[in-house]
Amino acid sequence: MDRRQERLEKQKRYQRGYRARKKQERAPERDDIARALLHYAIVENLEHGRHRELARLIESISERLEEQGFCASGTRQAWRDLVVRYGEGWNFQRKLHLMVASDDEDGSVG
Repeated sequence: MDRRQERLEKQKRYQRGYRARKKQERAPERDDIARALLHYAIVENLEHGRHRELARLIESISERLEEQGFCASGTRQAWRDLVVRYGEGWNFQRKLHLMVASDDEDGSVG
């Protein structure tokens, strides 16, 4: 096995171990926190009629996304889709591995 393949194999082992540790720790990752924060920001602003504040938030985040190279029209459409979904009560899919671990700890289900 050449050096590159050895390095890639080592990285795969590390990544598998890292994911297993994170799963066992049940600690949220950056993307989990970002999704929860986004959901909260949209739903709270909609529920309290703060449409202007929500529009400012969307504009600010959209500018950052566009600076990273995302398409402006695609960004606007993605926001519309999210606001509609969240406004209609859509929530995240549960991470079943977290639910099972939670059930095991206290002996209850659900």
